[in-house]
Amino acid sequence: MKITVIVSLIVLMCLLSGCSDSDTGTNPASAPDTPAGLSVTDTGLASLTLSWDASGNATEYNLYRSESASGTFHLIYPGAATELADYNLICGTTYYYQVSAENSTGESDRSAAVNGTTGIPSGYTVTGSPSGAVDYTFNYLDDFNGHPRYQSDPVRLWIVVPSGGDQAGLWCFYDQIEGMNLFYNAAASDYPPPSGWYTVLGDGRTTIHLAPF
Repeated sequence: MKITVIVSLIVLMCLLSGCSDSDTGTNPASAPDTPAGLSVTDTGLASLTLSWDASGNATEYNLYRSESASGTFHLIYPGAATELADYNLICGTTYYYQVSAENSTGESDRSAAVNGTTGIPSGYTVTGSPSGAVDYTFNYLDDFNGHPRYQSDPVRLWIVVPSGGDQAGLWCFYDQIEGMNLFYNAAASDYPPPSGWYTVLGDGRTTIHLAPF
């Protein structure tokens, strides 16, 4: 009888104190530690690959990205992997990342920010123009509407991909000397464009050769 009363009191105390499966180890007692080792492991023209160390008791990780060290970091990946390739970035641009770990109990603090810079496309030697034979060297200048823009040396000529209009998605050779635009049948996704001859749209007489260097 005495034993039955004691057992009943224990059951009653457990119910009153909110005993659950979490007290038996079903749920972690605390949120996981902040993941260590966040780093950029690979760099592409429009991508950065990041990895970090696993954190004990973590069921998933949250990767955050910002375009400035002091800017707002936005969640770009929640998942169980400890590596992520971040695609569709802008070439020649620096991005900042933080990572946290999470389980059913909560989310850890975010890691210190690390940064990586996407690659800069190599230059081109361009041969041929409407006014006759010419040989210009083009080097990467900046990003323009999400695509690399090249500028010639020494003459100020540009190669860029228009983002809108009838020529959207085509490589545009802008000749400031002759005051005209020449458009080439190369897809916007082909940047840097492959080596080869390109014919100006609407002008079967003119071709230009882009050769990477």
